Amino acid sequence: MKSILFLTLWGWLIFPSSICTAQNAIIAQIDELVQPYVTTNNYSGTLLVYKNGKILMSKAYGKMNRSYDLDNQLDSRFFLASVSMIFTSAAIMKLADEGKIQLEDPLSKYLPDYKHGNRITIHDMLAQRSGIPRPGHSGNIEYNEITRFSHSAEDLIDYFKDYDLLFEPGTQYKHERSDYIMLARIIEKVSGQSFGAFLREQIFIPLGMSHTAHVDSEVAIIQNVSKGYAIKGVFGFQNAPFLDWSSKTGHASIYSTSEDLLKFAQAILDNELLSRESWSQTLSNHGDNVGYGWFIRPQFNQTCYQMNGRSPGYSSYFGIYPESDLVVVMLSNMYVSLPRTIGEQIAGIALEKDIDPLRLINQKLNEPDVSELLGTYQFGPDFYNPNGKASFNLIKGELIGDWGGLIPVDDGSRKFRKFIYRTFWSDIEFLENEKGEVTSMRFDEYIGVKVD
Repeated sequence: MKSILFLTLWGWLIFPSSICTAQNAIIAQIDELVQPYVTTNNYSGTLLVYKNGKILMSKAYGKMNRSYDLDNQLDSRFFLASVSMIFTSAAIMKLADEGKIQLEDPLSKYLPDYKHGNRITIHDMLAQRSGIPRPGHSGNIEYNEITRFSHSAEDLIDYFKDYDLLFEPGTQYKHERSDYIMLARIIEKVSGQSFGAFLREQIFIPLGMSHTAHVDSEVAIIQNVSKGYAIKGVFGFQNAPFLDWSSKTGHASIYSTSEDLLKFAQAILDNELLSRESWSQTLSNHGDNVGYGWFIRPQFNQTCYQMNGRSPGYSSYFGIYPESDLVVVMLSNMYVSLPRTIGEQIAGIALEKDIDPLRLINQKLNEPDVSELLGTYQFGPDFYNPNGKASFNLIKGELIGDWGGLIPVDDGSRKFRKFIYRTFWSDIEFLENEKGEVTSMRFDEYIGVKVD
């Protein structure tokens, strides 16, 4: 009996230590993955990893304000960009749970003055399948002009209310922002409250999200918010342009912290705030891996609910792996589309999967290294910019394209052939023919042929 008791106590002493050692190894691996992006000015912000009921890692990186040399802190606030949409969809579903909205209701029931309202349902807008174009689509105003001033949802609708639809509602997915502007206005009409007040009283306060809010005016004072930065060249940075976040009401107007987003994730994992049926509907694939303000994607042989965002000065990633009780939040005050890519790799590390981290090369390039790459490449009609061209030049030791700088990637060879297009965080590879001559390039999954 004494020997059994001894073995039990011995096991109790040993296994927590082993678990702790394994967790420390995961944390070290994550930190090793992230640090190169910090030193190359591609990431600064906060990172949180939650697994099996506890926070595995919570860490702040880089500068909150470079002018005053202030570091980011764990409670620093960041604008979420498109991750904001998850709160608009949750607000609509809360109204649905209360019987105040039906998902198959036509838009015209709530906004009767909108000319296409009888053809579009609440569901179509939640799933971004309405066909409503974004503000500025028809050239009546430059979108950048809109973002310089305060707007209500009603103001924003005025910019696109007379546009023709892009396609028959329900037939395609397209992220055009306008769906969620409409939904924000419907929340106001049905609830009798402002969009921000409804979110605060019905979502943020009940979940204890005290560092999260909607911005309804440029004069709002936000404490402890990280200043946003934009990229410059291959490794440089500069201040992001001014943006009045109320001009993105409904789809990109929320700021938050990593720990507040974890509280929202826990509500999803525990089926709190909304009914089980409403969470299920929100997190179902309604076509093109799109839910209600979320992407529903298979990763690591399981389902992942994720959303990512990018607006001038900020980028974000929010991923939930319900089968593994895993949450990854990555917020950044750099306008680089990095958090989704790295966030997914961090999830892989937490799940003890093999990942292949990028090895960025932080050095100037010489003319002989990249002379074969320089020139213009022609893409086809399926490219991001249909039938568009992309040109590249060497400027002061940096490979610069039409849309910004390219970061060299170490692929184990002696040639510079693989890069990251920093502006979009897109994969670039220059391709050779059988003679070893560069004749084309791959831009993500698209191929462009060298024409000059």
